[in-house]
Amino acid sequence: MDKRTVVALLLIGLIIILYPYYVQLITGGKGVTPPKKVEQTPVDTSTHQEKKEEVPLKPSGWISFAPSTIPEKKVFVENSFYKGVFSTKGGVLTSFIFKKYKYSQGGLIEIIPEDTIYPLNISFPDMNLDLSKVDFSVDKENLFLSKSHPVDSLTFSFSDEEGLSIAKRFIFFEDKYDFQLQFEVSSKDKNLGRSYLLAWGSGVSPTETNLPEDLGYFEASSMMGTEVVKIKNFQQPKGSDIGKMEEFRSGETKWVATRSKYFFASLVPLSNPAIGFKAEGTREVKSLNDKKLEEKKIGITLEMPTGGKTFQNNFMVYVGPIDYHILKNYKIGLENLVDLGWKIIKPFSLAVLWIFVNLHKVIPNYGLVIIVFTILIKILFHPLTHKSVTLAQKMQELQPKITALKEKYKKDPQRMNQEIMKLYKEQGANPLGGCLPLLPQMPLFYGLFVVFRSTIELRGANFIFWLNDLSQMDKYYILPVIMAVTMFWQQKMTIKDPKQMAMVYLMPVLFFFLFKSFPAGLTLYWTFYNILSLIEQYYIKSKTKPKETVA
Repeated sequence: MDKRTVVALLLIGLIIILYPYYVQLITGGKGVTPPKKVEQTPVDTSTHQEKKEEVPLKPSGWISFAPSTIPEKKVFVENSFYKGVFSTKGGVLTSFIFKKYKYSQGGLIEIIPEDTIYPLNISFPDMNLDLSKVDFSVDKENLFLSKSHPVDSLTFSFSDEEGLSIAKRFIFFEDKYDFQLQFEVSSKDKNLGRSYLLAWGSGVSPTETNLPEDLGYFEASSMMGTEVVKIKNFQQPKGSDIGKMEEFRSGETKWVATRSKYFFASLVPLSNPAIGFKAEGTREVKSLNDKKLEEKKIGITLEMPTGGKTFQNNFMVYVGPIDYHILKNYKIGLENLVDLGWKIIKPFSLAVLWIFVNLHKVIPNYGLVIIVFTILIKILFHPLTHKSVTLAQKMQELQPKITALKEKYKKDPQRMNQEIMKLYKEQGANPLGGCLPLLPQMPLFYGLFVVFRSTIELRGANFIFWLNDLSQMDKYYILPVIMAVTMFWQQKMTIKDPKQMAMVYLMPVLFFFLFKSFPAGLTLYWTFYNILSLIEQYYIKSKTKPKETVA
């Protein structure tokens, strides 16, 4: 053993011996007792059956609160859009009801699931400190916002004898779905760890009659830097009815959200970005009356840096509809939650949505909006339709000549094709001319499908009688039947080649089975488009009589 090693060992020994005296000096003589096992008093086994157990002490840095005898208070908050209920037990949100949206069976929508971990709880994992166990005092009994009282706040506060002070201040607005949270912490001598967590642990409730479709949209989303991250997969062991989601992401996080088909809750840090987020959830399939019922919950958590013993962070909390025009105004990328189709389709979806929303400002019924929109589309594509019908008539005129060429060159297929193409060129005909009006409409049609399927504007939109929700399928199949019949007559007017007559009967049947599960608004558009097309074809044919041709 060399000299330096001996000196190092002596120094380590001196530090170990002198450390308790140093602790006594800096703590005023109180001293710090290291964690140790607590011996239990022997129990008389003749009267008790309990075993002796070792009771571990919490690490000295942890914070704990004595059981409180203060009764829990509920605080009601209401504005034009929602009714919220907060609790003094943790300063959390226990209920959130939308005033402008209802279930299809009736009743206002409650977005927070029952029997759940209440949203907006804050915890400090490094200190084992969970504010859901804290009894806060509150500065107001209830809060009602109106046009004459557009902004107000609600403050939950707590302080203890050791110099720890906590405040959760909520700021509400009369005409917004979002509200703000100002979180303030002041600690005299305790460092609260590296970070804390703000959680919406409950996820959101399903709201739609078509539960599997609604649950299919459930996911956690986050804006990390400039990228939107979406998480919806559950790890489910084979043969199990329970799946779990638990995913952590570290890095600059601008917001995090949990959603259903039409509604979502989002946590948005305003003071500085979060340093990460967590998505955590369960998926369970249950049996009830021989039916399989699926349940999903996806909670979200923001991880925020503490910034020392004293700090303040501000957040925006959005709880409301997935409305593109509302979310676009925040200018933080929340509008990416709206499903508008593939990138190439998105401009068409946005155009359709813009037209629908602005027409609805003048026409209060979305069914009538669809009819007016269909008329506008028909006018827009009339030149193409006119050309298509004209080309179809020309093809009909050329059929005898084409038949003659096929007979003449039946032993030379290559020459036959050359002569037929030559004939098309001389007569200005195009065998694909009948498809011209359909091709430009395909992106528009898919844009319509996306808008009807996923945008909040058409949820619960009423038309007439049995059509009380244009975003859902026609449960009586009346529109799909009318659509198939009109398509049959349209095909019958267009197709004259005997070899293609099977299409006259097969296409309407195929489209009926395709459209019967589509949103009723989309089927209404296609049905009315077919009716207008029939009228248009009769009109064009009356103006252009086919010429007599001789083979």
